[in-house]
Amino acid sequence: MYKKLVALVLFILCTALPLSAAEQAEGPVLHIPEAQFDFGSAPEGTRIKHEYTVENQGTEELRITRVRPG
Repeated sequence: MYKKLVALVLFILCTALPLSAAEQAEGPVLHIPEAQFDFGSAPEGTRIKHEYTVENQGTEELRITRVRPG
């Protein structure tokens, strides 16, 4: 009985902590739903284009000051 109670309390804490941490986050929060994209193969010299969506899931303005291709 005691082991079941301890397991239940640990389960509740483990599931509740991530929610409370997300609620406490302040400031800008950068979120890119599709962080990676496979361009596949293309002949040399071919221009390939892909648009990424950038979202701010934070409470303050997100400022992007520098972008560098990887």
